[in-house]
Amino acid sequence: MFRTIGIPLLMLLLCLPVSATSVAIRGIVIDADSREPIPGATVMIEGTTKGTSSDLLGQFVIEGLSRDKFMLSVSSIGYSNKTEELRLHQNNIDKLEIKLNRSPLEIDGIVVTGTRTPRFITDAPVRTQVVTKTSIEKKSAANIFEALDGESGVRVEQQCQACNFSILRMQGLGADHTQILLDGQPVYSGLASVYGLQQLSTADVDRIEIVKGAGSALYGSNAVAGAINIISSIPRETGGEITLEMGEYGTRKYDLSVGTRKDNVGIFIFAQNNEQDEIDQTGDINAPGGVDNPDGWIDRVKSSAKNLGFNIFVDNLFASDQLVFRGRLLNETRNGGWLDNNLFLNRFAPGTEGIITDRYSGGLSYKIWLPGGAELNADLSLTRHKRDATNDTFLGDYEDAFGESPDINLLRPYLANEQLIIGNINYIHTPISGHTFLVGFQVSHNKLDESGMYVDSDQLEAYLSTSAKEALELGAYIQDEFRLTKKLELVAGLRLDYHNSEDKFHGSGDVLPSGLEPLEYDETALNPRFSIKYAAAEGLNIRGSVGTGFRVPYGFSEDLHLCSGSPRVYKGGNLKSEKSVSYSLNADYFSPKLTAGINLYRTELSDAIAFAEADEVVAGMGYTYEWKNINDAYVTGAEFDLSYSLIDDLACRLSFEIFRGKYDSPRQDWAGTEYETISRNISRYPATSGGIGLEYTPSLWSFILDVDYTGKMYIDLTEPADEADIKIHETENYFIVNTRISRSFFGKYSLYAGAKNLTDYTQEEKHIDDAAFMYAPVYGRIVYGGIQIAF
Repeated sequence: MFRTIGIPLLMLLLCLPVSATSVAIRGIVIDADSREPIPGATVMIEGTTKGTSSDLLGQFVIEGLSRDKFMLSVSSIGYSNKTEELRLHQNNIDKLEIKLNRSPLEIDGIVVTGTRTPRFITDAPVRTQVVTKTSIEKKSAANIFEALDGESGVRVEQQCQACNFSILRMQGLGADHTQILLDGQPVYSGLASVYGLQQLSTADVDRIEIVKGAGSALYGSNAVAGAINIISSIPRETGGEITLEMGEYGTRKYDLSVGTRKDNVGIFIFAQNNEQDEIDQTGDINAPGGVDNPDGWIDRVKSSAKNLGFNIFVDNLFASDQLVFRGRLLNETRNGGWLDNNLFLNRFAPGTEGIITDRYSGGLSYKIWLPGGAELNADLSLTRHKRDATNDTFLGDYEDAFGESPDINLLRPYLANEQLIIGNINYIHTPISGHTFLVGFQVSHNKLDESGMYVDSDQLEAYLSTSAKEALELGAYIQDEFRLTKKLELVAGLRLDYHNSEDKFHGSGDVLPSGLEPLEYDETALNPRFSIKYAAAEGLNIRGSVGTGFRVPYGFSEDLHLCSGSPRVYKGGNLKSEKSVSYSLNADYFSPKLTAGINLYRTELSDAIAFAEADEVVAGMGYTYEWKNINDAYVTGAEFDLSYSLIDDLACRLSFEIFRGKYDSPRQDWAGTEYETISRNISRYPATSGGIGLEYTPSLWSFILDVDYTGKMYIDLTEPADEADIKIHETENYFIVNTRISRSFFGKYSLYAGAKNLTDYTQEEKHIDDAAFMYAPVYGRIVYGGIQIAF
């Protein structure tokens, strides 16, 4: 495989054109009305990846250009894009002045996720949603979970009342169908993804890009529903921010970010401490007080997350190039369970759960612009993730089996240690007019070691279960962005992936002392993708795409909330990889006062994979659970988005989604019950959802009101106190209202206050015996306030 990929890549590099005498352009970006310089504006040469950012004085330089005619595009948040045609002769362009007009809507800027090449969002051939840094601040979002909440076509939810484990669903498909990227690298693997959305700070986030549909043609396994790319902040100027925020129930957030840029070096440093105390506001539906009264069981866990990191940029180190170093540290603790007498703080007590996470990650990226407008990119990242987790599963199983409490020496946490190394290299070139070729290779190696205590009720033995899991993934991809005319563009891509993983399980005492035979899984997948964009009119783009994807089971799984043990999961036999075909058709309109879009989508799954208890044969082999191909399925829907600036200081946002998703046949675990027919429905995703947002910004004030609507959906109740209550529950419609007001002073200070879940809504039915029975907030309003200081 390496030889197959390496030969064409080498040929491409050898065929690079010899550089002719190059020239440069120098200019300044200014506000069209005030004529003030605009720092941090993005300046790009269209059809290439060559570009830069304006400095503190709005000035920019792009060197190494050939004598030719080209289009120069400039953008900045809060301004409309500006494109100018330039012609380079033998002399440099030294005094170019670019005037940008203000725009009340955040519609401009560069995106990279859809094609792995930088494109303006209004011109990108693959539809991309962007959550900007400004939008994140307006939400007072401390983490990625909160930043994505309320975004069209994306649903974030919590699935465990004891630990508040969070996941993301996109277009009806679960978290294991969406690839989470950090600066283009899939660094959030199985173990990290369980709490990762809440653990990852927004203190260093420049923007979040959302691309929906089959992304495997670029990003490999698990990009079935799409990809979410978290882009780190780039130091464009010298300065920083301090944010101090306090809220009800011990909600506290402290942010510090500092950036500086001098000559060819930029440094960005950030730190965040995010804390929250426990909340108990609701109760079991069968308790005397009902749902609307506290019952001693914590609804929001007590947690403390500390993030620290840096980004270092070095431009023109050896040539026309850029070197980037990134590093991040995370430490988080969370405790949930029974509140009475602070029992939840005792991690080994009945009805409690505690998780300690330590995560270290670092990355190195190198980019060099080559003669003829070509670009070579290389990325390497390393992540170490450690988890120390406890809950009362072992304690309860032991007491049921032996009729007494275990010896204290048997109580120990679930321990996991994961290491992930990812390398990626790609080459971008435009050897033929109108064609931009991308070819790349990616390698990923993941190693996960786990250990936890279990009880064998048949042999009446407590034993230590351990596992060693390892996976190697190789991927090669190629893409052509082909501009047929000024209005019509095609993108064709193909990716070849090879996945190999091995799971080893051992036990102590008389339970599997020599271990089980290692399970090895091999899969090769070829996934094409095709997109088309037609610029039907000024500001109106029509796009269509079709692509395939695949998913293979590996590593840690939170499907059954087993974060306090190392379960033996079988994935042998005739298990097939899950395959998908995705289609989308969308139209988007952009203008300074109005943006509107509609997106129609459908994804068909073949051999959908599910996590289930081991059947009799597999259990006889020594396994507790197994992966199964359970069914074929489909999801389909329509998304509508509109943003409109009514007047200069008033903007309105509207969104609405219609969703349908079904398995081809009823789920086996509901066969023969009254819920057999409705078990075909894809659960945990509403049939209708949407939102409305209003923002009024007179002078130095800002008033924001957001209302998010969630329609009915299905959710399984599988572990109620009374087994007769097992059912598939259809939830009620509900609204969540968030509001925020802020005032700026002296250009450096901003005071703000707000309320999340203003109407104090909580879900109408709750069963504390089934920790995963969560479909809406289980605690109500949080009022907060803070100050932001710029320097």
